[in-house]
Amino acid sequence: MNTEFEENGYKLIELNLGYEDLIVKSFEECIRNNKILSEQYYDHRGLKVVSCKSVDVFMEYLTSVIHREYLTSIIEKETDLKLIPTFSYVRKYFKGSTLFSHIDRDACEISLSFCISGPEWEFDMGDNTLITKIGNAVIYKGCEMLHGRSKPSSGEVIQAFGHWVISDGIKLNSAYNGGNTEEFYKGV
Repeated sequence: MNTEFEENGYKLIELNLGYEDLIVKSFEECIRNNKILSEQYYDHRGLKVVSCKSVDVFMEYLTSVIHREYLTSIIEKETDLKLIPTFSYVRKYFKGSTLFSHIDRDACEISLSFCISGPEWEFDMGDNTLITKIGNAVIYKGCEMLHGRSKPSSGEVIQAFGHWVISDGIKLNSAYNGGNTEEFYKGV
């Protein structure tokens, strides 16, 4: 049993997949091809979460394949939980950005914030602060842990996010993001 994750509600891990640069290139190409502009991000309740505009890509293809094919088994091992994926996305934060402390929606029962580009940046987890940098990630109980980034970023940071629900848990109705991503994740 993974006591660190269970006791704290989060765990900092070294991920270093080795193709973080490829994820960044795929994300940036998606932005160019789809002419995605920076926008103000609001959460599921309509609350502003990021202090300034960001660029967000929901279910960016390469990140979603990595989420499905690699990350789910890694996060299951790290948490000792059987998980069902819900969705992934990639966000580019700009210099000076902060992320207001918040708790995630039901589809984010278990969450992963993975730094793929940019400088080190503090990640507030409840009363504790972690430092994230390229190649490491924080696994956390997204619906339980108050999390955010109160210290402004010193530069552009790109984070990849993965989200899951526990396969026999109370948020099972949010599996595959309420069914919206099921076809992709089941590989149909």
